[in-house]
Amino acid sequence: MSELRPAALGLLLVLALAAAGCGASSSATLHIYRGAQLERAYLRSPNTPEPDRSYRVNPEYHAHANFVPLGTVEVCPLTQRGDVTPGTPHVVRPVAGQQTGLYVVEPRDPGDHQTPKITQTGFVFPTGGVAQTGMAKVLDGMKKCPASYVVRGGPPQVLGTYDLTTRPVEIDGWTGIAQQLAHSYQADDVFYEDVGHVVVSRSNVILDVLLSHEHVVGDRSDAVGLAEDATRSVIQRLG
Repeated sequence: MSELRPAALGLLLVLALAAAGCGASSSATLHIYRGAQLERAYLRSPNTPEPDRSYRVNPEYHAHANFVPLGTVEVCPLTQRGDVTPGTPHVVRPVAGQQTGLYVVEPRDPGDHQTPKITQTGFVFPTGGVAQTGMAKVLDGMKKCPASYVVRGGPPQVLGTYDLTTRPVEIDGWTGIAQQLAHSYQADDVFYEDVGHVVVSRSNVILDVLLSHEHVVGDRSDAVGLAEDATRSVIQRLG
């Protein structure tokens, strides 16, 4: 990995502090979690301490750069706008999952796109078996994602080329998928958007962590590693 910029180093410090004093759950016994427990484990931002539900006030409202309906997991980002095979899933809806609110850690300056923004949500299911059925549906959807696609219609910030890679991930006994998405802007040859998306499951929970920031073209991607660090901190706080 290339040398981290100060913004990324600051994020790693936040994650290290968040995890301090929170031992990972190494016991073989699987806990049954409640939604309130999961929400308490999410990382918090000093300037956005409450769940961010503002863009979900009306779940049927589609005038968003990237609309993810309430109760769904995004599996192939922005493919609903891309030149992809018809039927490529943008989201999947796990059955019988209770979704938590969205918790966002973001830069204090809305114009700062190089400091990572972390969005955390998850689903709590009545049993571990139901959760694993839902996770299988998520993994199946991710397997259908194209490796590359172009978005030609929509708000200017989403136009451009997307390159998507996925790999299995295991974090402290939680297993799932990590996606890395590189978005080259249509009208900008200086920066690219670097996105890391981690979806993992254990016991009766599916945890969904999305991290995004911008890099200068030519800089090495680090979003997946940072997203995994954020996920690990949430897991350790959950216990």
